Amino acid sequence: MFTVAATTLSVAAACDSGAVPGGLETGTLRVATFNIRELSTEQLTSVDSRGTGLDPQAVAAAVIIREARPDVLILNEIDFDWDHPDDPSLNARRFAEAYLATRPDPLVYPYAYAAPSNTGLLSQLDLNGDGVVATDAHRGAREHGDDSYGYGTYPGQFAMAVLSRFPLASDRARTFQRMRWRDLPGHHLPAGHFSPEAEDVFRLSSKSHWDLPVVVEGDTLHLWVSHPTPPAFDGPEDRNGRRNFDEIMFWVLYLEGRDALADDGGVTGGYGSSSPFVIAGDLNATPGDTAVVYDGVSAIDQLIDHPRIQDSDPENRATASWMDGVRVDYVLPSADLEIAASGVVDPRPGANPVVARAAEAASDHRLVWVDVVWPPVGSTDVQ
Repeated sequence: MFTVAATTLSVAAACDSGAVPGGLETGTLRVATFNIRELSTEQLTSVDSRGTGLDPQAVAAAVIIREARPDVLILNEIDFDWDHPDDPSLNARRFAEAYLATRPDPLVYPYAYAAPSNTGLLSQLDLNGDGVVATDAHRGAREHGDDSYGYGTYPGQFAMAVLSRFPLASDRARTFQRMRWRDLPGHHLPAGHFSPEAEDVFRLSSKSHWDLPVVVEGDTLHLWVSHPTPPAFDGPEDRNGRRNFDEIMFWVLYLEGRDALADDGGVTGGYGSSSPFVIAGDLNATPGDTAVVYDGVSAIDQLIDHPRIQDSDPENRATASWMDGVRVDYVLPSADLEIAASGVVDPRPGANPVVARAAEAASDHRLVWVDVVWPPVGSTDVQ
């Protein structure tokens, strides 16, 4: 059912408590990321009288997630429900409750996290240079997305969320949604492409960057979550390629502890913890890509070649279906974690046919997972 880089683990049915076979019962913690492809609020609220989800795509995604049974799951392209901004994890809980916990072989996630995304948030400026400043009247159209801080034809489209079996220390989370691109040290803003007014407000993150602590049996794992813009849909100025590169470079600077990084709470500086971390999400970058190279390195190679970060899949297996298969989704543990196994849910011929059909129906991306040995050796930090 899975292609794995290390030990092959069987994935059995979960018990009613939501325990994950192959998880902590065997001394490992499974972290996964899955881009479900435009999982909307409308889909998430499509339920029957018992609260069971009805949307076919979301049902298919749930099949894939129950197959992998991660302890911690990062979701890309799930709507942020701006109709309920005071309840930021609402859509994540809707998915967990209506699609994962209600069916036979339930998978229970007691903890959820989400925070505002830049997608579909209008800048009130003409960012695409078409002479029109998009307003709410352009909702649903490309003009709306092009003049937003992050592409989205409505507020909250293409956002992110986290589901977990273990407590999420949301009160200690750091988010960098509003950090300006021009404030990133060594940024690659295309010179002269944006107006001075646009450069003064344009944000680095097309969605956001999160450092979210997960407390697992007394030890802490930090999730570094992001979903950089695709390096496409632009012109010779390469604004999206440059932004993708810099959204990924942010994590290098964060790891280095750069003082110039300021989070949404006004706290400056980079990573200040001794706890291990995992970088996860659809990073929209392929190893060795020669189309987006700055400072002599491609976007994702900034991370997978970093001495303090491990490449969990040196075989570079495909995680998305276009161009006959490319690797763009990642779970990258810090070097102080031991990787026990890793894999991609495999929809190809020879895989479990039920899983293969579900994978094709759920998304053009594949769920990627990594098992790390837990507890980590020598970690006493709980921040």
